[in-house]
Amino acid sequence: MNRDERREKAGLYDFKTWRDFPPMNVSMGNMLHNRTGSWRFIKPVYEDKVPACQQSCPAGNDIEAWIKLMQRGEYERAYWYVKREEPFPAILGRVCFRFCEGNCNRAPLDEEISIRELERFVGEQVPFSIPYPELASFNGKSLCVVGSGPAGMSAAYFARILGFQVTILEALPVLGGMLRVGIPAYRLPRSIVEQEFTGLRNMGIDLKPNMAVGKDISLEECLQRFDYVFLAPGVHGSRKLGIPGENSPKVMSGLGLLRKIAMGEAVSLGRRVIIIGGGNTAIDAARSAVRLGSDVTILYRRTEAEMPAHPDEIAEAREEGVGFQFLAAPERIEVKEGGTIANLVCCEMELGKPDESGRRRPVRKEGALFDVKADTVITAIGEVAAFDPMARVLEESGGGLDVDEGLRVGSLEIGKGRVFAGGDIVDAPRTVVHAVAAGKRAAVAIDCDRKGIAFSEVLEEITVGAGPGISFSSYMGWEPVNPVRGNLKAVVRPEHIVYDYFEKAPRIQKMGLPASERKKNFDPYEETFTGEQALGEAARCMHCGRCTECDNCLVLCPDVSVLVKGNGEFGYVFDYNYCKGCGICFTECPRHAITMVDEETPVEGS
Repeated sequence: MNRDERREKAGLYDFKTWRDFPPMNVSMGNMLHNRTGSWRFIKPVYEDKVPACQQSCPAGNDIEAWIKLMQRGEYERAYWYVKREEPFPAILGRVCFRFCEGNCNRAPLDEEISIRELERFVGEQVPFSIPYPELASFNGKSLCVVGSGPAGMSAAYFARILGFQVTILEALPVLGGMLRVGIPAYRLPRSIVEQEFTGLRNMGIDLKPNMAVGKDISLEECLQRFDYVFLAPGVHGSRKLGIPGENSPKVMSGLGLLRKIAMGEAVSLGRRVIIIGGGNTAIDAARSAVRLGSDVTILYRRTEAEMPAHPDEIAEAREEGVGFQFLAAPERIEVKEGGTIANLVCCEMELGKPDESGRRRPVRKEGALFDVKADTVITAIGEVAAFDPMARVLEESGGGLDVDEGLRVGSLEIGKGRVFAGGDIVDAPRTVVHAVAAGKRAAVAIDCDRKGIAFSEVLEEITVGAGPGISFSSYMGWEPVNPVRGNLKAVVRPEHIVYDYFEKAPRIQKMGLPASERKKNFDPYEETFTGEQALGEAARCMHCGRCTECDNCLVLCPDVSVLVKGNGEFGYVFDYNYCKGCGICFTECPRHAITMVDEETPVEGS
């Protein structure tokens, strides 16, 4: 049986013309009359949400947006977009403790994005001396900022954008506060800080070093000359050990050591240096002492797991030869005639029940004493305010600085309602990015007071998710990168991401010197990303909660109810005549940029 016979037997025919077709029903119309949208009780809307990294940033930095601009090659625009929320990317790109990266949604797929390194790259794309391009005219009100650290810098920056005439008073002969005298130069070059102040000066901000409030000018005079005062003096004093012998000239504070080095003063520590403490100041002091040629051991009363210092800093200190002795605390310092140290007598400790910090409390082992040889002992067990007018404020307030959600000081009789405070003197944890966030919050609160608006009325609208950060862009009404409606309350978590649509890609590794080389001096030892590296790392960003026009919704919609806007406009629109609310677009959106809402919910453009 040949092929044709087999096909004929099977009932299969080769149709030569339309006449060979069997009778059938054919519709020459369409189904546009069947508006399936009438079946719907929920509907999708495009809505930009908050990426987890942004929610985790104390400053509310809109990270996804400027990374998107980077990917487009719009480096200058990315730079100014960063500075909408975080004004010093070249600084934070070096010293921030990367709260954003700890919550990056990329981590479950492979590794988190190197956000800090990308911010450092963006921060170097425009000369720091160029002032912010959207400066408002002066609004007739003045602000005195006491302290030129990151909180003061931030408050001055945002207040000037809002139109205030700003003056910064700094007690030290150099500007920058802890950025200048508390963070070693190998982490933050002095030139970076100096150039940032050039930019602030070019914004019209008056900078006055060597002007100590309480000495060269009183707080009362500040309130007479200015409409508002923002107190950001930092915490430049150190806590005492409270043990015999600590007044020896061979005992100094960690902050004291860092300041001497920063100011170019000669420091002689001797060969054996013991650092007492477990925070970031202890680590900075230890690594600085190594660079001065000493053998350094950190003595900490708890275990490494309880150390408040950042893990990266601990690891790098260990690489540079810093030793650690845990579960040990100083009992007394035995001093020879002339002030040199004979012995540091310590006691072994054990961990008891958790204290108010949540860490297990260190408890002495009675009689378990041992000696430690040291030429110099450096204390770094905590910082306190060393600001004379604040001492009076603290006394008046019963030992605590009372500030409201807008950082207005409520316990000060003079200048009632016109004094605000922020930074290390108020906030914990004491980090640069928390200080920057405080300055921004205070500037907005002061502007609300100028307008006669309660800060609490706008706070709900500008708070990023449930995090500590606020959106200055929302307060100003600035347009986002994606011209679609945004929702500052909706935060995108890993369970919202469809990871099947993303490929694994290795994290770009930053370049730096080995420990054997970097500990020889105070020079910076990490390089900024190259353009190629920055683009490679930026490409790993998943753009959580933000539409990237990936076309998933367009391709997968069974009702063809997703339409391209056209005319060069960004994004898509839903044709609600035919969208029946099946939710396929919502389920398959890789980034959770679509939200399903009740049909009764008013939706812009519906």
